[in-house]
Amino acid sequence: MLRLRLGVGAVVLSAAAMFLAVGCGGGVSEKSLTDAQNRIDALKAKGVPGDTLSNAGVHLYQAREHFSKNNGALAKKSADSLKFYLEKAEKYYQDQVSNLGPTIDAAKSAALKAKEEVSGYQARKIDSTLAVVDSLRKLDWLLQANNVAQELVALLPSLKDDEAKAKNLGKLVPGEWVTENRTKSEEFKEVNAVERKVFTFYRDGKVYLEESKKGQSGPFFKEDWLFKSWGTYGYKGDTIMLSINRFAAVRQMFTKARNDNGKAVDWKNEPGPTYDSAITDGSQDRFVTYDDLKVDFKRNKSF
Repeated sequence: MLRLRLGVGAVVLSAAAMFLAVGCGGGVSEKSLTDAQNRIDALKAKGVPGDTLSNAGVHLYQAREHFSKNNGALAKKSADSLKFYLEKAEKYYQDQVSNLGPTIDAAKSAALKAKEEVSGYQARKIDSTLAVVDSLRKLDWLLQANNVAQELVALLPSLKDDEAKAKNLGKLVPGEWVTENRTKSEEFKEVNAVERKVFTFYRDGKVYLEESKKGQSGPFFKEDWLFKSWGTYGYKGDTIMLSINRFAAVRQMFTKARNDNGKAVDWKNEPGPTYDSAITDGSQDRFVTYDDLKVDFKRNKSF
């Protein structure tokens, strides 16, 4: 009999524990809270504004807190509020996206029409942005797709202005541009080095750069190097964009001295490697505004 009573007691205790576990959660479960979080994340990804989701986020946090403390009544109350605000946010999304297809199409049409009037970097900007719009649309992230499309439409007047500047630069830039800078020091008379750059812009869109430096550039340092670059160029408004596809370190000779109470002694050569490499990662790309080019360089030849 004793064994039987213990068994019955265990059954009763187990049922009570189960009742408490269900009762404390008030019908709220970890799965339901996780599902709610997933729904909020999905709406965020689709571009629903944060302020539209803030109430749902607050009540989700409160529901988790109450659930973790086995406070069933408050957990249920927060979960009910969570459900209300989450459904409201999902309705907002559906109301917003129901007519976005034609709006996005109209923006794309305006961009494609504007593309007919531009070229180079301006046209590439339109193409790359439309590609983003199409990608977002395939994911059914219509709010984000529309935001990007409308930003592009707002940018079109600026791109047209940039195109006008680019066409003007096309008449002014082609040629050979040269600059030389000399390094000297009043304190160290032996310091005397010349850095020279030659930028050659061909009318077919190709560019060739030659950059060198030779001489003693510091009291304990001498340089003698030559770099060459090849690539193409274009215009982004008033800026010259250089895309380098080949770079050569023709010469890299460096000489360093030991400082002996302000006197350079024991000069030693420390040559760098020479190489000629294809560039595919854009690491040697650069840009220069036309105003800076005019100030820093002198045009030796016109093409």
